[in-house]
Amino acid sequence: MPSSAQLAGLHATTRQAGPEPGSVAARPLSTQWLSDERIAEARRVWSQAYGRVISEDEAIEILMNVRRLAEVLLHAEEEKRKT
Repeated sequence: MPSSAQLAGLHATTRQAGPEPGSVAARPLSTQWLSDERIAEARRVWSQAYGRVISEDEAIEILMNVRRLAEVLLHAEEEKRKT
């Protein structure tokens, strides 16, 4: 008897069929703009700045915060130009 995934026409979600852990495809959509190379570079730069090796999660958080800061600054500049 076929499994419920096969009956629905869906692929089974097993580790063998899914994306590799830590790969861009395995990350939430909000972080898929972060390439493995960008994260590795952030880890290298910020590990040197902190004097310790930072984790991938820390690098992602730093990059997300930098992006949010840039968005706020851009929004503020757009508002400034409207006045």
